[in-house]
Amino acid sequence: MIQRQIDVALGERSYSMYAGTDMVSSFAPMCRQHGTSDSLVIITDRNVASHHLRPLQQNLLHYNFQLTTILLPSGENQKNLHRANSIFTELLKKRIPRNSAVIAFGGGVVGDLAGFIAATYQRGVGLIQVPTTLLAQVDSSIGGKVGVNHPLGKNMIGAFHQPTFVWMDAGLLRTLPPREVVCGFGEIFKYGVIRDAELFGFLESNVEKILGLDSESIMYVQAKCAAIKAEVVSQDEKESGIRIILNCGHTIGHGLEFAGHYKLLKHGEAVLLGMIAESFIAKEMKLLDSDSYDRIVALVGRVLIKAKLSSLKIADILSAIGRDKKHVGAKLRFVLPVTIGEVKVVDDVAPKLILKAINELLKK
Repeated sequence: MIQRQIDVALGERSYSMYAGTDMVSSFAPMCRQHGTSDSLVIITDRNVASHHLRPLQQNLLHYNFQLTTILLPSGENQKNLHRANSIFTELLKKRIPRNSAVIAFGGGVVGDLAGFIAATYQRGVGLIQVPTTLLAQVDSSIGGKVGVNHPLGKNMIGAFHQPTFVWMDAGLLRTLPPREVVCGFGEIFKYGVIRDAELFGFLESNVEKILGLDSESIMYVQAKCAAIKAEVVSQDEKESGIRIILNCGHTIGHGLEFAGHYKLLKHGEAVLLGMIAESFIAKEMKLLDSDSYDRIVALVGRVLIKAKLSSLKIADILSAIGRDKKHVGAKLRFVLPVTIGEVKVVDDVAPKLILKAINELLKK
C-alpha cells in the first residue's frame, strides 16, 4: 500500500517518490500512470532476485509489459565499466529499443550501475529506481547521481540522470542481513548531522528499533531523509552549491572504502566512520563543540561495525582522499559539522589534521 508521496521539484525533470509497504501490486499500474514504455529492462543482482524478483515480474507481465531481465553478481566490485559494457552488449544483441526504460531493482550498487546504463544506452533511456536496501531507500536512489567506479576512485565516471519515479517499498527490507541495515543507518545518521537535529535525537532514542527494522521507525526515518534530499536536490540538481552538504563523511569515508579494496567496508559503514573522523577535524578546528562531538561518537558506537581497521594502510586512505571529486584547485573541500543539524563547507583543512583524524579513527 502506498502511504506517502514526496516530490522532487526539478522543472521538466521533476518526479515523485512513492513510499509504503507491500506495494508490488501497485507497481505496474504506476508504470502505466507515468506512461512508461512497454519495453522494460530489469537490472538486479542474484541475491535480490532470489527474494523479490518473481512477484515484480508477474505484476508487470499481468499488465502486458515486455520484460528483459539482467542478473548480476552481488557486490561493489560489479560497479565498473567492464560490467557496464557487458550489459550494453546484451541490450544491443537483444535489440532493446531506444524508447525502453530500465528498472534498477536493488541496492546502491545496482541503482548506480543500472542508472548509468539508462543514462548512456543509446544516449539515454527511461529509469525507474526500485531500491531494496535501507541505504538506497533513504539516499542513493534519490537525486539522479549514477555512475561506476574506476580503479583510481569511487564514482569517478557517471552522470546526472533523473528517474521517472522512485518506488520505496519498506516490505523489501525484511530480507536484509543486519550489516546492510547498518549501512542504511550510516546515511540516516548523516542526514541528522547535516540538516535535522530532531532526526538525530530520534536516532539516539530509537537506534535499536531502526536496526531491528521496526516498521514505524523505518517509515519515519525514510520520510525524513527522502524529504531532506528532495529539498536539497530541488535547489541544486548538479552539485554546484548546497548539494555538497550531502557528502559529509564521504571524503574520508571513500578513502576508507578504497583502502579496503571495497571489500573490508561497505559504503554505509565507511560513511559512519568518515563522519567520526570529519567531526574530529571540526572539533580540532573549534568549529564543533566537544559535547556535540561526543554525541556523534557515542551514537556511532552503538552500531556494530565488525571490520578490523588496523588492516588499512594510511597511505592508501590519503591517496584516495587526494583524488576526491570535491577538490577546488589545489584545495580539498570538507563538509564539517558545526553543530548537530548544521554543517559548513571548509577548504583549508591542514594535511596534518587530516592525518591526525585518520590515526585517531584507526585506533578505535
